Amino acid sequence: MRAEILTVGAELLAGDTLDTNFPFAARRFAELGIEVIRHQSLPDREEAIAEAVRGALERADVVLVTGGLGPTPDDRTREGVAQALGLKRILYEELRPALEARFAAYGKGRMPKENLTQITLPEGSMPLPNPAGTAPGFRLERDGAVLFVLPGVPREMQALLEEAVVPWLRSHRPVRARPTRVLRTQGIGESQILERFGEAFRGLEGVEVGFYPKQPGVDIKLVADDADPAAAGKRLDEAERRLCAALGEFVYGTGSVSLAEVVGRLLLERGARIAVAESCTGGALAAELLSVPGASRYVECAVVAYSNRAKSEWLGVPAEQIERHGAVSEEVARAMAGGVRDRAGVEVAVSTTGIAGPSGGTAEKPVGLVYSAVAVGERVRVYRSRHPGSREAVVRRAVMTDLNRLRLALREEAGGKEA
Repeated sequence: MRAEILTVGAELLAGDTLDTNFPFAARRFAELGIEVIRHQSLPDREEAIAEAVRGALERADVVLVTGGLGPTPDDRTREGVAQALGLKRILYEELRPALEARFAAYGKGRMPKENLTQITLPEGSMPLPNPAGTAPGFRLERDGAVLFVLPGVPREMQALLEEAVVPWLRSHRPVRARPTRVLRTQGIGESQILERFGEAFRGLEGVEVGFYPKQPGVDIKLVADDADPAAAGKRLDEAERRLCAALGEFVYGTGSVSLAEVVGRLLLERGARIAVAESCTGGALAAELLSVPGASRYVECAVVAYSNRAKSEWLGVPAEQIERHGAVSEEVARAMAGGVRDRAGVEVAVSTTGIAGPSGGTAEKPVGLVYSAVAVGERVRVYRSRHPGSREAVVRRAVMTDLNRLRLALREEAGGKEA
């Protein structure tokens, strides 16, 4: 089966809002074995929406439209769909009580009459109740193709996709989920993976491989082309075994597991708590660690010591050391990690100090230079890195690189075993 996804909204085309609906829907379709053949972002114009819907229904078996279902005059998706299919719009009175009840639940009093637009749908539509908002979605079928129209607010779109679209497709269309596995890597580039890839997959058939670079890191997606789940599972197991053997410690997990989750598991397995001392990353490293539910079980504290005085007073970095070597140096990174470890009374610590940019660099210490240190017990490992890109990119790369170094240090101390 083939699908097209249309996302509607002037804010998407202006770059004011990031389109998260398309990747979410595309991933869910892929999991059902539905091939997404085209994606378009459209303005809030009735004619543009109508033209795109007509073309999509001619090419695809499933068409998904998101956005433009609000009550304001610039929400034109209902009108565009009606025009595309030559339908008039009618008020679905049976939807009014639920809409009014939602306004009452929100404590907003009487529902404005403008919101009736949201339940004025193309004639013949099957309404899809919205569990997270006021605008219902709707479904229409035409010449063997099915059209789903959903709200553009991501949480509303996702809820309706899971509760109305996916179950309907499973019940009414010959969808077949293709078994998939994702290996997550850090510390190795795409070209380096490709160097090892050929030998690892020599003679292996029935598995498609995709490479998805992140910032930084690369995800490797394995898809088994086998109708039998047991046979597909065996193919994926063998593919994963070969890739892990080829890539070794660069693979940190599978599926959607995050690097911070893996680090947390290693800390819990060790029975250790961690303290963080940051300068150039400004708390981003601590935020990544704390993004994991239950992080309070292993995160003790975090200190953002941006000034030299803060490094000395809060972390115990000798002022003469900063003066002699500079705040961005191996010596200061080492002292920061040791200082926060000792003051927090924990076993594990990590520190960062560097030049995130865009200014402040010199020939000797350019923008993007970061020193970091990982302390596990009395042993302190210090690293020097040069990260390219904008200030935001430097910070992000530094955070993920240092999390990976922390993972590897904990893994080494545990005898090479992953949690």
